[in-house]
Amino acid sequence: MREDLKNMWIAHRDELRAFIARRVPCQAAVDDILQDVFCKTLSQLAQDQVTQPRGWLFAVARTTIADHYRGKRPTAELPLSLASASPDPSVGSPKEMGACLKPMIDALPEKMRGPLVMADCEGMRQREVASRLGISLAAVKSRVLRARLQMRRMIEDCCQLELDARGSITDFVVKPGGCSRWSGVGTEN
Repeated sequence: MREDLKNMWIAHRDELRAFIARRVPCQAAVDDILQDVFCKTLSQLAQDQVTQPRGWLFAVARTTIADHYRGKRPTAELPLSLASASPDPSVGSPKEMGACLKPMIDALPEKMRGPLVMADCEGMRQREVASRLGISLAAVKSRVLRARLQMRRMIEDCCQLELDARGSITDFVVKPGGCSRWSGVGTEN
């Protein structure tokens, strides 16, 4: 196997170097990338046999070149004016939102509040919640879902939310009037 590796490397080393040099302008980086390809070749061949050595070597070289450029992404220093800026008082803190959640949960009807608290706050599995409350799993799932939707409406009434691509809250600003707008919500069953 050692002789096979030596022959494979000798047969393709110059071609690999030219391939890498066409994509990377710095000669020192070309040599570093070629060295990385060789190290990856050694570790891979120790694990199993490669059936298409030339194609495999070039695939490793392409990946290593991409890794090289990923590591070279430009970064910029954070300006001191931003780094030392005091927080915007109009932006809510997580503690502030947390303080709003308790009254919102309390405003939910008991039929929805109990399953929601057990499942989401206490971390119980919904099957266990169903067993404790003596109701079906489907009923627990329905009540938890309805409670979450009700909570979301209350939070959206209270705050201006900023969401990321997945729909998770990244920031919020408390709307004028605060959380008093949703008081009395939750009387439906």
